[in-house]
Amino acid sequence: MGKVIDLDAYFESADSSSQERVVGGYDVPNDEYVPYQISMQFLTRSGKQRHFCGGSLIAPNRVLTAAHCVNGQNASRITVVAGVRDLNDESGFRSQVQSYEMNENYEELVTSDIAILKIDPPFELDGKRVSTIDVSSNELVGADQDVMLTGWGSVFHFGTGPFAKYPTVLQKLSYKTLANDRCKQTMTQLTDTEICALERFGKGACNGDSGGPLVMANGESLKQVGVVSYGTAFCASNSPDVYTRVSMFDTWIKERMA
Repeated sequence: MGKVIDLDAYFESADSSSQERVVGGYDVPNDEYVPYQISMQFLTRSGKQRHFCGGSLIAPNRVLTAAHCVNGQNASRITVVAGVRDLNDESGFRSQVQSYEMNENYEELVTSDIAILKIDPPFELDGKRVSTIDVSSNELVGADQDVMLTGWGSVFHFGTGPFAKYPTVLQKLSYKTLANDRCKQTMTQLTDTEICALERFGKGACNGDSGGPLVMANGESLKQVGVVSYGTAFCASNSPDVYTRVSMFDTWIKERMA
């Protein structure tokens, strides 16, 4: 199923105090929220809640994220926070993860990197700071579509260990999808359950963005088309970012919304 990350050890070595910017992105403006974006936070041995992955609110009591974010983790040590753009903002809303379910076909860096969290209490949706994102579509998104990534992930090209620089303010990046056949030229293990996006060198997803939402316009609203899955060792290095293709899991998600 893939390796289990020791989050205690990870946070003991990570630097989370940086105010640097995400790789090529920019701060979500002061008066703006991304109401479906949540921060997954891990309760460390020292008693601190630390951001480690992103996710999206798809129902008041359901969060969509990546399987590799929860693989082997203890749900009781994970909470999710909604309604903030700055992780230091204590006016956000926190809910406890009760359980999670990873897709049964998940293989690390290969396929089906998607999971659903059950949370309690349910979030109250207010339409401004907290709301859900539409994930109900089985249409395949093609190449050269405008998409947007948001997250609190690493802002430095070397996105792990002592080189990781994490922002506290939510970052936003607009770029375009890439055809799977072109993406496979670099990401050779790519499957149909994935979708790629690519910008020029210096822009892209990084550690800590994992599990977060890739969205695109759908008329007057937005729909989520991807979940941050993986990239190359050096973030934003002119290689595509790989996302789990949400439309391939439409039935699987619907069955777990009840």
